[in-house]
Amino acid sequence: MISSVKIVNNINHKIALFLINPFLSAIYSFLHIKERGSLTLLYCWFLIFGIGFCAVGESMDSYRYVEKFTYECRYTWNFYINDLKEWYSLSGDIKDIYRLSVNFLVGTFSYNYHWTYLIYASVFGFFYIKSLKIFIREEVCERWLFLALLFMFCISNPIFNINGARFYTSAWIGVFAALKVFVEHKNRYLLLLLLMPLVHGSSVIWAFLVLIAFFTCRYQSAWIVLFVVSSFVSAVSYLDVLNDYSYLLPPIFQDQVDAYTQSDEAIAKMNGEENISIYTKIFRSLPSYFHLMLTYLLIINRRFINMDSDRKYLFSAFLALMAMVNFLSVIPSVWRLQYLVVPILVIVWAQNYTYMMRYKRLFYFIPIIYFFSLFLWFNRMATVTEIYLYVFPAPLTILKYLLFI
Repeated sequence: MISSVKIVNNINHKIALFLINPFLSAIYSFLHIKERGSLTLLYCWFLIFGIGFCAVGESMDSYRYVEKFTYECRYTWNFYINDLKEWYSLSGDIKDIYRLSVNFLVGTFSYNYHWTYLIYASVFGFFYIKSLKIFIREEVCERWLFLALLFMFCISNPIFNINGARFYTSAWIGVFAALKVFVEHKNRYLLLLLLMPLVHGSSVIWAFLVLIAFFTCRYQSAWIVLFVVSSFVSAVSYLDVLNDYSYLLPPIFQDQVDAYTQSDEAIAKMNGEENISIYTKIFRSLPSYFHLMLTYLLIINRRFINMDSDRKYLFSAFLALMAMVNFLSVIPSVWRLQYLVVPILVIVWAQNYTYMMRYKRLFYFIPIIYFFSLFLWFNRMATVTEIYLYVFPAPLTILKYLLFI
């Protein structure tokens, strides 16, 4: 009875903290992620972040989202249906219908784009939290190591990425489906992969990779060989010194890649990448090299992992996905699929950390490895948020951005 009262009081305190300052509530929820109510309040922070998201930076994807919103929100029902028909026929420029549908829905009651980002955050956050819930079930006794793995899981595709909501939302859908299949053995969740192309057309590639891994992961030795070969390809591709090999993809995938890379904003980004120094590219790529190293360590210790059939199954599926993503890393825009394998890598390490304890000191270097990535992330967060989001109480943030902006 006393324990139940303490739990209720703790939850009430968390709710009060969220209402007073959602940002501090999010930090507390992250640090105490296994406590009851923490995931729910973290999701509520995502909603507040979506409400307060400001698409004002012209270099950001979100700026183009708002440009599209300004006229798609005024669509009549007939215009919307015609665009759906164009998407279904695959004959036009419409590659997916997520943004279009959100804009049309919001346009029925408001011309305030902050409503669209509330919806983007709600869908993105739903699959994010569902995936995170699978990870926190794993028992990692050393708290600092658990927090290090938690950080890697969360930073792989953070809430900032509603800036490019289509691809990164489909990414969490794909991760959640893969975790349900390979961790919980619920194969019916393969059907969830059908949602991905509706959100972002090119994500159909991940759906095919998951299916390939599902049917071939029993051949662990073959995937180890392919991973070793692919790791050299990806290690070089992280520095952007390889040519574009998208022509090796099937035509349907080439069309998806071309649709992205030939857009004005994508071309501008790629031109900007060419001006980045090799040192910047190395520092930015450190997390990816770290992931490769962690995978090699798992391979070296695979005899311990393979002693349990469930852990062996997940590890083999991860190797298959990692190898395929590595090979695809030389293709513009498709390299982003590497973000989808990181949560699976983290769970593999969490499941096998007792056999990998000799390497735990490697995680001491995470602040250094991720320093440049965090620097970029903080800069980007400053671009899309205002100080009000971090200091206002939750009700005031809602009023400011949804009603009185």
